[in-house]
Amino acid sequence: MDRLLGRPESGVVLAALIVYVVFALFAPHFFSARVTSNILLAGATIGIVAVGVATLMIAGQFDLSVGSVYGLSAAIVVLLVNAGVPGWAALPIVMLFGVAVGTINGLLVTRLEIHSLIITLGALMFWRGVLLALTEGFPIRLSAPDPFLSMLDFQWMGIPGPFFWFLGLVVIFAYVLTFTRFGNWLFATGGSPEAARGMGVPSERVQVTAFAITAMLACVAGYVSVARFSSVDPLRGTGMELEAILAVVIGGASLNGGYGSITGAALGVLIIGMIQQGLILMGIPVYWYQAGIGLLLIVAAVVNQSVRKRSIT
Repeated sequence: MDRLLGRPESGVVLAALIVYVVFALFAPHFFSARVTSNILLAGATIGIVAVGVATLMIAGQFDLSVGSVYGLSAAIVVLLVNAGVPGWAALPIVMLFGVAVGTINGLLVTRLEIHSLIITLGALMFWRGVLLALTEGFPIRLSAPDPFLSMLDFQWMGIPGPFFWFLGLVVIFAYVLTFTRFGNWLFATGGSPEAARGMGVPSERVQVTAFAITAMLACVAGYVSVARFSSVDPLRGTGMELEAILAVVIGGASLNGGYGSITGAALGVLIIGMIQQGLILMGIPVYWYQAGIGLLLIVAAVVNQSVRKRSIT
């Protein structure tokens, strides 16, 4: 039992069951296929971002700019497609943009030894400003449907297409973190960069790579959002960074690095989706959602700290 409780995702499994039971009892139509599809759809976009955020937090760093990068990447996709670039070609372009943004963040943090919260907070404001400049403060839409993007907006057996992107990334990154050398390097670097370097782990390179992965996945999420909405507004992704971090913390990740789980982060995303849909079905005003998310973050941090102390002792 102690070994089971020591798993990063042990607490989130119980939390997910409790949240599901509560809303199943008190939220009308919570069992319906439509609500389930909405939960999966709402969680998919945040989930893609959360996979990258979890990877970076395990490496001991944060990225507060993912929401702005997500919104900006969606705008870039719309502008590229409107300029005649095929939808399939826009995907690698925005992914390369994400890699470049993340690499810059990582190099500034590791080379200048400035805390990642400061660097990425500045990046959040900068990229949001670029998005406002590109859109001139107004929503922009695809001038015509793109066949490739339209193909991504589908449902299979009631499961929305973006959820398959999310699920695929969860499987890939869960494997990478559990069974590859790079995964071991991530945990070692997050636990203690100095000790990891002493064992031959290229800690700086690992953290820069984690930053690049995080920004790249934010761009993938932005691409998926264009396939879903065919448009982007200047506020797209505002606050997403906090929801992604919340999902990762709920999933058992340590704010100090070196501890976490991609599977736990995925369950954390689904909990957020259930809370969002459950509050709507119960008729609770939507502004209470933000208060509930903040409270949930505090509770998750306290619970995770208690569980981790138990596993250590």
